[in-house]
Amino acid sequence: MTKIRLSLLFIFLVNYCLAQKEYQQLPKISGIYNIDNANSLLAKALPTTGKIVFVFYDPGCGHCQQLGSAFSNKIKEMSGLSLFFISMNDKEYVDGFINMFAKNLKGRTNVSFWKDPGVEFIEKFKPTNYPATYIYDAAKRTLIASFQGENDLFKMLPFLK
Repeated sequence: MTKIRLSLLFIFLVNYCLAQKEYQQLPKISGIYNIDNANSLLAKALPTTGKIVFVFYDPGCGHCQQLGSAFSNKIKEMSGLSLFFISMNDKEYVDGFINMFAKNLKGRTNVSFWKDPGVEFIEKFKPTNYPATYIYDAAKRTLIASFQGENDLFKMLPFLK
């Protein structure tokens, strides 16, 4: 009985560790598209300089709303990064999120909103909580930092500069 328990514990721990592993290199993205134009794919919009920031969020999530508001209030100070908000929700929910919590992000050339029509982002980035924020070096395509469930922009600022 003890061997069975130890075996099950070992299997659980291995699966847990593997499931939590973040990709150090930016994974290839194929099906995520711009919320305003389904023909505009995220993979083609990624810059090669500065920093890439992905915020995987749900428009109805309170922590996501707080983070969206924080980015909205500080966006003028973040010209060196490209901010990609990614949701699985339809356009009307995303527009509601922007209008209620992130008005200052509208029309910014370094901010865009995207839809994952399936589960590609979840499968490739393995978020564990909303919002999930990933910061990448655009040139090297390497992960700088990630934040799971964090809505305090001030904790992220050192990695955004």
